[in-house]
Amino acid sequence: MSTCPPAAAASNRPWALSTLPPFPAVALRILEELSKDDFELRQIVRLAESDPAFAAELLRVANSALYGFSYQIRSVQHAAVTLGTDFVKALAMTVAMRTYLKTALRLPVLRRCWRHSLACAVLASEIAPSQGVPGDSAYTAGLLHDIGRIGLLAAYPAEYANLLTVTLENSFDLLHCERELFDVDHCEAGGWLAREWRLPEELAEIAARHHEDLTEERSLMTAVKLGCLLADALDFSVLPRRGKYKFEEIAARFPDAQPLRRDAEELKTTVTRRIDALN
Repeated sequence: MSTCPPAAAASNRPWALSTLPPFPAVALRILEELSKDDFELRQIVRLAESDPAFAAELLRVANSALYGFSYQIRSVQHAAVTLGTDFVKALAMTVAMRTYLKTALRLPVLRRCWRHSLACAVLASEIAPSQGVPGDSAYTAGLLHDIGRIGLLAAYPAEYANLLTVTLENSFDLLHCERELFDVDHCEAGGWLAREWRLPEELAEIAARHHEDLTEERSLMTAVKLGCLLADALDFSVLPRRGKYKFEEIAARFPDAQPLRRDAEELKTTVTRRIDALN
């Protein structure tokens, strides 16, 4: 994955993103460290353990059904050595996103946004082998693909919840409604935030372009787009019953993707069980 890009210029900041709560610094430092070619595992573990509450939550999530390991992860060091640094990165981002959204998740309509991101992450990681990319990288990219939406709802939870309700009731276009209310849609916001938070450029591109048409190109972008469409088809969409394609249509187009070889209800049950583990 490419190195972190320069931070976005403050003068270009959309007004709707001017009062965002800070993203957990530990997670951003871990991600930035992992983006270096010469990172040290000891430094990753040291960063994760520098915040005891964050480290404790890392272990709780690592041992949850979200990851489904048959053995217990006893420490951050154990996770890093046994499961690899990509897993620690994915784990750190999961905990950071959940912490970031803690207040907003009290609203049921916004919990759908979080469940969609988690479902996309889980599905993208399973799709990853057919796209020739690592599963942990696809999980992280899937989890962060909607960071623009996450930023908007973290800053304006009541307003964003109302926007979703109005959009659903009137069958409006979501991106258009976001631009009308915030002067920026969540894709544009995602690209800006990724650069502001110095995330790797590949993640910034995915955040900005994940609503573009799906192509047959084998890539991390395709894994995330496919995971997003599949999440919608399995009713993990942000707006209920707004999936662009049916499960059978996606399966017919991408027969090599492992999760698409399974029964839709069985796959939905598996994903539901994994993401419910974070509650």
